[in-house]
Amino acid sequence: MTGEAQLAFVTADECRQWLMTTPLSNAVQALALMLRQLNLLNHSNIDAAERFAILELLRKRLTQAQEESAKRFIGKPLPLVPPEQAAFDSAQAVWQALLKSYGRCIEAELGAGTEPGEQLALPFQRALATLAAAQVDIYRAGHEPSAKHWHAVHELYGAAEKSRVADIEVPDTLRQGKTPSSPRAVWAEIQLIHAASPYELPSRHLAWVFRWSRRWSHKVTIHSVIPVLESENVPLSVDLADNRPAGYQAVEGPDARWLDTSLVRRSIKKRLNMLEKGASPAELQLGEDCTQPSTGQVLKHVYQRWCRGGITRKHERTATGAVCSIATNIEAIYFHVAGGLPFRQPGSSNDETLRRERDEMATFGRLAPVNLGGQRASGGRTEEWAVMEEWQMINESATGFHAAHAVDEFLDRVNQRQLVGVRPPAASAFLIGSLRWGMMAEDHRLHVGVMILPGKPEAVALRPVDPSGVREPFKPGFLLPEVAAVGSTASIVTPPGIFRVGRVLELVAGKTTRVRLTRLIDRGIDFDRVGFEPLA
Repeated sequence: MTGEAQLAFVTADECRQWLMTTPLSNAVQALALMLRQLNLLNHSNIDAAERFAILELLRKRLTQAQEESAKRFIGKPLPLVPPEQAAFDSAQAVWQALLKSYGRCIEAELGAGTEPGEQLALPFQRALATLAAAQVDIYRAGHEPSAKHWHAVHELYGAAEKSRVADIEVPDTLRQGKTPSSPRAVWAEIQLIHAASPYELPSRHLAWVFRWSRRWSHKVTIHSVIPVLESENVPLSVDLADNRPAGYQAVEGPDARWLDTSLVRRSIKKRLNMLEKGASPAELQLGEDCTQPSTGQVLKHVYQRWCRGGITRKHERTATGAVCSIATNIEAIYFHVAGGLPFRQPGSSNDETLRRERDEMATFGRLAPVNLGGQRASGGRTEEWAVMEEWQMINESATGFHAAHAVDEFLDRVNQRQLVGVRPPAASAFLIGSLRWGMMAEDHRLHVGVMILPGKPEAVALRPVDPSGVREPFKPGFLLPEVAAVGSTASIVTPPGIFRVGRVLELVAGKTTRVRLTRLIDRGIDFDRVGFEPLA
């Protein structure tokens, strides 16, 4: 066959030689070379045992190259720009080629009538592990796993159950070290990762959840009938005939499965108790890169979603098809919160400029576009500080909403925990909020979840008061009032890097005042929300 003639190797020994003599130091080049060989291998007829041995050799090098290449799309703002999207698409193509290769191994073993045992369990476990790796990259790129992905996950696990190898443990030193794995454990891992609400977590914390899901997945018990559980535990459930992940919505039928996480709950509770007593995350084998208090916060996050039935919302969400306005950079947010006035250094405007701005606001309700960078806007977008976008709302509550926007060339990129200015349809003025999650969905739209910060914001200019007398430039910020109804104290939203307990800020909003910072309330990628006390 032509494909066989083009293959660089047809035996494991030849593959080992190819890996030793082929330059694979460049991750992009290495993946391209290995993808080509995988595709040729998938169209070649070679012995099943030899094919599996080849895949075991390729798998380690391929995984290393994938991890290096993934840095091009991990944690990037959404939507991904073309080079980032191309890197993600290439990564998925490699995982799919590897999956197809393990699928051919499974077909060969089943066709040969291989009895239940390690020989048959191995390709099932490797195929599911490949899907797990593909899913990890999907989340790291801020994308949504497709219905096709979930179909493959459930179909493989169902086939492993039918072949009576789902619970057979096999070695997987690449992923587990000395700890054995099984098709069931990897399938449970895949469900745990999704149940952890990965889009709400930054890349660093997401890496912890991936590791913990893999470590504790063998503690998950799979039932084909509704299990009787401890009162504190709520099982996840899934229909293997459906193309959706496990969740807390009840399922029924012959393909229904329930995931009992009682043993996982005990492991998490034990570690939370030890962390409260001062133990370090490393001592508890949670990871050398884990730090406090973040480790405890993320453990509580997954505990609620894996063991306690998910999160109960304080405010009911209502479906809506309304349109809201969103501004996504600090200058634009300031502009709209300030009623159409761009940020300027206090005292920098001369009398003529101030008079013109007052006249324009009184006559038109906004400022006419001005020349900020040598050119006046001519079609397309206006000045960056004036930009806002119309988003389609999916649902809303008293404290936030879910919205979506078609991806186009004018759409601003957004990132998790980014400050945004929002004007819901029922609001008379702009509010400010934090982007809690973002995801590129199967409908080819960018979806976001926004948490609105309580209170009507006031645009202010702020700067630290340096004891040495050095005067820094003012920066835009926002003053939020106390909202007793929701237990929210007055606070200031500042650019990052300003907060320090006891630091004095000078605020200018019509008049000049001074405040002392007391505590950090919230932190995003481009803002801090801080408590304060006024100074006389």
